[in-house]
Amino acid sequence: MFLTLFGEKLNGTDPEDTILNAFKLFDEENTGKIGEDYLTTMLSTMGDRLNKEEVDLMYQGAPLDDEGWLDYPAFVRQIKHGTKDEELVKSS
Repeated sequence: MFLTLFGEKLNGTDPEDTILNAFKLFDEENTGKIGEDYLTTMLSTMGDRLNKEEVDLMYQGAPLDDEGWLDYPAFVRQIKHGTKDEELVKSS
């Protein structure tokens, strides 16, 4: 749900590569991943601060691995293009 709302908010605004570059600023080792704890801290203390509920909603359906790393290129694709599940719902 959050990804859909977030994607709708971002769709038509910043291009995918601009959003990806914003995430890259927090990926000092250029791994394509950002730690969940680190990103949570950044999202709740910088810019338009998200509260705990908003952060929790964002992580629902986000591509997090078992160690808590967010695959942000995949996340950006989800935000801008949706998920396969959303495509199935739209086509029904």
